Amino acid sequence: INKIPYYNPNYAWDYSPIGNEDCSSYSACEQELVEGCPWECRYGKKTQDYIIDGMGVYVTRNSDTYLYGQMELSDNVAYGNGINGVVFHRTDRGVVKRNTVYDNGVVPRLEYEEAVMEDWMVNLSKSRQSYSGIVLNSAEEVKLWSNNVSARYETDYAFNTVEDGGATPPLSAGGNNRVCKGIVSPELASVVSEETDASVCGIVVSSSSPTASPTPQPTPQPTKQPVTLEPTNAPTVTPKYIEIACGNKCHLIQWPYKMGSSYVPSVAYEECEFDCDNGDCKAFSLQDDTRSNFSGYKRCFLYKASKEPSPEICANDPFSHPFCSYATSGGSFFVTPAAKEQYNVQNM
Repeated sequence: INKIPYYNPNYAWDYSPIGNEDCSSYSACEQELVEGCPWECRYGKKTQDYIIDGMGVYVTRNSDTYLYGQMELSDNVAYGNGINGVVFHRTDRGVVKRNTVYDNGVVPRLEYEEAVMEDWMVNLSKSRQSYSGIVLNSAEEVKLWSNNVSARYETDYAFNTVEDGGATPPLSAGGNNRVCKGIVSPELASVVSEETDASVCGIVVSSSSPTASPTPQPTPQPTKQPVTLEPTNAPTVTPKYIEIACGNKCHLIQWPYKMGSSYVPSVAYEECEFDCDNGDCKAFSLQDDTRSNFSGYKRCFLYKASKEPSPEICANDPFSHPFCSYATSGGSFFVTPAAKEQYNVQNM
């Protein structure tokens, strides 16, 4: 662990790096004393005697630097960090996926006794934040897929979303996330499932060495990751696409379409969804690519929003009419809620 807290020699004695504390009203701050000077006024200065930093993988402050596209944070194994394992901060249109996060929060929470009290812990005057997993902080239009997290304590947040001011931004999409230990914020509860078996979180940890390097297990790689409309008491993420049960005939051949790219199954849903988001598209399907040089891939088909089904009979409950759909292998079909209602798209 890096035991050196953040230090900024340019911070004036009366400057408050955190919050809106009026540091100039405390003579102890001017005298560079710990006692009598609020902790907010001592951050980044030589009188700081606490640690509130310590992120593992940290994406921060990109919202003003790019206006288009997405930023992806994926396939990291984060462990042994001071506070969180993964943080996505002030960065919009992000894709946070397939990250394995465990045994972070090494900086103490003072209400918990440390099994081994190291020298750098002795004089800490303040606990760290109660986070030790994945945090989305003031980030809009984020997608959260297939992350596996185990917090240090049951009272630590494993999945959390926060906002510097105002309402917390909703997710753009998400699902297939697992928590083995810790709290999930209500805003993310509908896209995270609880697991009691720590191995499901993709890691094997030696009980005699809690901060040892993990041995990652293969992360489950779904071929599709839609958000469903099942009722829940927890806040839900409004889905952009609804999956339709289509059996072995998942291609609506009478809906004008574009044959898109092929992707490996582990990312096929996300990539095809992205293609649909950024094109003339009201629905998309995935199916096994039968081309010899794309064996094992999923082909993405994009159904055009600007064109109507023809013949007209395929514009109403299309999967109920045999000639409206075409045979597929390993197929799946996803449609926007608006198009589902407009064309009465029902399960086969």
